[in-house]
Amino acid sequence: FMQTNDFNFVSLLCELINIRPHVFAEALERFPELRRLCISEVKHAIDDAITCNKAVAPNDSKIVTFLVKSQERILPSNLLSAFIVIMSSWQKGETTEEAEEDNIMALLKQLVTGEKDSVLSTAMRNGKRAVSVEEWVLLATSNSDIIAKQAALSVPDIFLPRLLLCCGMPKTSLVTMLERLSKLGASTPDPAKLYNELICTSAVSEWGLQKGNRITTKKRLHGRIASYLRLFRNAMADNAQEEVNTIEKCAFVTWLASEVSVSNAKKSDSTTRCCDEIRSILQQSAPSSFDEGSFVDLEEEAMDLCIDEQIVIDAGGSKGHGRDRTGGILTEDFIISSVAVGQYNVLHESLEQLKKDVILREEGVDVSLLVRALMNSYDSSNCDPSLGRVVLKFVPQLSQFCCDDNLWQTIFISIAEKSIDEQYLLSLISGCVMHWSDEVIAACQKWILSQNDLKNALSMRLLFRFLVASSEQESIHCFDSIGKCVSNFVCIQSKANAESTMKIVFQYLEMTSDKLSETSCREERNNLPDWLILTCIIAKSHQQCIVAMIIGSIGNNSFCAPAMYSILLRLYLMSPTTLDWIDSKVRNHLRSAANHHTKTSLQWRCPLDRQVFEMLRHLGTSPHTRLLQYATDFPLIVIRHIHVLHKRLVVDGLGGHQDSTIAGRVGIRPPAVIAQIDDRLVKVSISRWGFSCNEFIWSAVLDFLGELPTELLFRCGTDTGVLLVLEDYLKLFYVHVMELGSEECISKLRPKYVTLVKSFQACNQIEFLKWSKTDIAGFGTIHTLLLSKVGTFSLTP
Repeated sequence: FMQTNDFNFVSLLCELINIRPHVFAEALERFPELRRLCISEVKHAIDDAITCNKAVAPNDSKIVTFLVKSQERILPSNLLSAFIVIMSSWQKGETTEEAEEDNIMALLKQLVTGEKDSVLSTAMRNGKRAVSVEEWVLLATSNSDIIAKQAALSVPDIFLPRLLLCCGMPKTSLVTMLERLSKLGASTPDPAKLYNELICTSAVSEWGLQKGNRITTKKRLHGRIASYLRLFRNAMADNAQEEVNTIEKCAFVTWLASEVSVSNAKKSDSTTRCCDEIRSILQQSAPSSFDEGSFVDLEEEAMDLCIDEQIVIDAGGSKGHGRDRTGGILTEDFIISSVAVGQYNVLHESLEQLKKDVILREEGVDVSLLVRALMNSYDSSNCDPSLGRVVLKFVPQLSQFCCDDNLWQTIFISIAEKSIDEQYLLSLISGCVMHWSDEVIAACQKWILSQNDLKNALSMRLLFRFLVASSEQESIHCFDSIGKCVSNFVCIQSKANAESTMKIVFQYLEMTSDKLSETSCREERNNLPDWLILTCIIAKSHQQCIVAMIIGSIGNNSFCAPAMYSILLRLYLMSPTTLDWIDSKVRNHLRSAANHHTKTSLQWRCPLDRQVFEMLRHLGTSPHTRLLQYATDFPLIVIRHIHVLHKRLVVDGLGGHQDSTIAGRVGIRPPAVIAQIDDRLVKVSISRWGFSCNEFIWSAVLDFLGELPTELLFRCGTDTGVLLVLEDYLKLFYVHVMELGSEECISKLRPKYVTLVKSFQACNQIEFLKWSKTDIAGFGTIHTLLLSKVGTFSLTP
């Protein structure tokens, strides 16, 4: 098991169990044979680890050390975790075989001995407890009462209060833990001090729950114990109530009741009235009889109840009567009071009832007022996550019944002006899109387009997220859907709507033009900001209109020019066949955009990329009439793929590529030499780069580059590989002139090359001079090569 280099079934099994414990638990219940196999294999692996002598344990986070009869042993941590998952989900049933039960009991006896110094309680990993509090919770709430009780006896003292907060514990487990706590108190002269230490801040920090003060923890414990005792009392016959009464009088429960009573007495009058009002509301409005599982779920978030307090709920009560009472309860003050005292479970249940009750929403409650109060109650700087979850759930669900201008003003503008986490608000907006009807979404989109004086950048990002999420468009990279936008998206229904949307985008860009984060986001291939996605969506239906607005914005606002050029180039690459390249104004701005964003735009998608790539890859060996047409119609896109020509020339220079046909190949091939390998003689052919080349390919590349616009080729192309292509020719010339001593093979290529280089010098002299000073490894500087008989070139100004 410990040898990770070899395949090991148990190791793989344990890893799968730990990755998907819930799925595994369901599989155990459904497939008895799988359950027996897993239990048997895990038991054998643990037996081997316990019986073997301990080797020197490495300081490894995957190794657990534990004591067996005062001797230290080691165990893989994933094996221990798998054992805990199996024990917590196992339950004796009709399909349980005797051997299976024996294995479980043997494992229980080995690791969960029912003592404080059991194997599980002493297990350590890197100096810390190997069994986390969450794993103790699994064992204490096991489907088997025997396992749960043994866990309650074995758990370390510091985790006992945490386990009392669990839902679904069997009575034997709860009683066992309370008895242990009472005995702990009896063993010390000051039980109150001991109990306070068990729920101090440092102890609670290991529980894995939301942090709270000591008083809150006491109330949660007291309320949970009260809930369990009520359930046990209701399930018992009258002559069996004595056991519950005994539990109520145990030392730990008595101490908790006293502490909670003192704390309640110290509350201010206003807080007391608020709590009493909520409790009264809950007692009057909630139903009267509750099944056991539902009751525990209701109290999951912790309820501050004394043992003698009763929650009477009648599921068969009059629905009309309950509705009238709830209608009077659900007010803005109710939400404020519930939030003030942290009664989020009460708030959740009330809002859930409001969501389901049509008559209540239409007659008894101002839903719009409640939604606004709920949103205003959240402040991310000091808000309980439980409240955050309530807001994220119910604001989208309830707002669909009361959407109007005031509500949209609150959601998109007012709440954004608070100090609230942006990701939280974006999640809220996404939830609204999911739950609102098409009519409400369309109305909200029209309201957004009417907002002409937005001054908060966060508000505008929320608006963009809503518009993008509600557009129902496919990815902007799905080129086959260009021009096939859904007509019910308000922003594209008319040219006026498209212009109004773009005005908001321009306003946002002007507001955030100095933000570096926005600059980096708009240059990426994916993960685009919402404003850019929205622009691309609108441009699918109104490209000429959007392009005209962008060009106009470039002239009117120099601060936004970089962003405008980026958008313009991206729109061209998205749909090059529909943007009018012939228009000189558009063409000039696209050239400027390419000069600004050539490097970053190389990673952007274009529907013509694959076609251009394939044509360049076969240049010289297949007709390239269509490629020449592309060079005229789409030069920016062709120049993006110049690097393909460089790779083609390099491969052809080796003389061994499958496209290196006999036709057109010139130069010489060095004669084969004889080499000896062991006792065998072999003939070796040595390929020297450039000794032979396909003249058709090298000539076709020069002809093609000459057809491209010179300004674009030597300004944008310097970032896409044209300089590498020029260097490839210099290397070829050097090989033939200096090494082979023959210019015959390059006589037709050199004049075309010189013409191309002179065009480079005339078009972009600064970049040309910089390039000429570059050193080619093994050949010398480009400047030297050009002036020599290799290049036969004159560096005239």
